[in-house]
Amino acid sequence: MKKTIKTTNFVDAPLDKVWSKVGPGTHMDKWMPIVTTCTVDGDKRVCGTHESGTLYETILQSDDKKKVFQYRIDKQEMLPVTNIIGTMKLSEKDGGTQLDWDLEFDISEEHEAAFPEIKKNTEGLYQIATGSLAEYANS
Repeated sequence: MKKTIKTTNFVDAPLDKVWSKVGPGTHMDKWMPIVTTCTVDGDKRVCGTHESGTLYETILQSDDKKKVFQYRIDKQEMLPVTNIIGTMKLSEKDGGTQLDWDLEFDISEEHEAAFPEIKKNTEGLYQIATGSLAEYANS
């Protein structure tokens, strides 16, 4: 079953500074709390996590003009979901940056009951990441 989690958070940093950190897809370990390492080779990104897991991703889009970064998580072992697509859209707001970060994925019927917890944890993680991203962008 297809599910979507939509979040909107405010990053207290100018749009161009935030995009300079998000757009290349590198250095997620500097602002995403669960990520400990991050490497990018072409359109492939690999992120190690605190849980000793690894996220194998493909960067689908990094649009400097539209300020959209989109990625697919090709392999992960942290959540009971598949076909994960993340889309980060940045826009200027009140001297800072609005970050609309959506996550789409499939979840099997047997794991459907886990969705509310996955949604709550994702929203919380993205909110914490937004604060860390502001610090990183302003450094």
